Amino acid sequence: MALQSLLLTADQRMLRQLGSVLHDLGIGVEICHRAVQASECLRRSHFDAAVLDCDASGVQEVITRLRAAASSRNAPLFLIGPTDRSSEATFAHQADYVLPRPMGLEETWRALRSARRQMESSLFRYYRVRTDAAALLQHSGGTIVEAHTRDVAQSGVGLQAPVALRCGEALGMRLQLPACREVIEAQAEVVWSNEKGNAGLRFLVLPAECRSALEAWVGKGLEAREFAFVFTGAGQVPLSALSPATGLASKSDEFSGRLARSPGI
Repeated sequence: MALQSLLLTADQRMLRQLGSVLHDLGIGVEICHRAVQASECLRRSHFDAAVLDCDASGVQEVITRLRAAASSRNAPLFLIGPTDRSSEATFAHQADYVLPRPMGLEETWRALRSARRQMESSLFRYYRVRTDAAALLQHSGGTIVEAHTRDVAQSGVGLQAPVALRCGEALGMRLQLPACREVIEAQAEVVWSNEKGNAGLRFLVLPAECRSALEAWVGKGLEAREFAFVFTGAGQVPLSALSPATGLASKSDEFSGRLARSPGI
């Protein structure tokens, strides 16, 4: 899945230079000449980075919207320094990177390339792989419920449970993903739920070996373009469903014993 950036500027020279560097780095570009266009793009789409011209009218509103969006608040923010240098400090503390005006090609290339790793991390964090796998959940009182995952990310799981889950509750979790040798065991918090049993869980404790296996599994799903959607729900893409995991429920007794000895459950 390609990285995507938002570029706001009316300066054609900057547009050509930045567009060329981003293209060479394999980063897609959504070009906006006005702040109102950029705000609308942020409303409907996810971006892995934003490059905003401080001289654009309404740029502060775009910065505010970028940081308020769940899927973009951690995206690297590049600000092209204002023509009026006295106002530079107003913007500098809001940016991850400040590009000088006029911009040197080599300096621009270095800054954007150094941020690429952070952008890739953001991509993996907010994209979810859709899959239907059995998941065992253990409440603090010891009750075990079998649910089914709907989507999985490095940071958590969306699932369907037979009963409504309580927001804020900490649960033990065990799941085995299709084509993943490692059984994922974690402690997670219910961050949202509804009366139909749909819920989203965020991992609180995830052992290193489970985290490594999960990151590799999510990475393969994204490389195969079997991703579901960005965290905001924007830009959904149809998927071929993965086969559900089998044989998990039979291990519930063993799972219960281990979780009972785990801290925080």
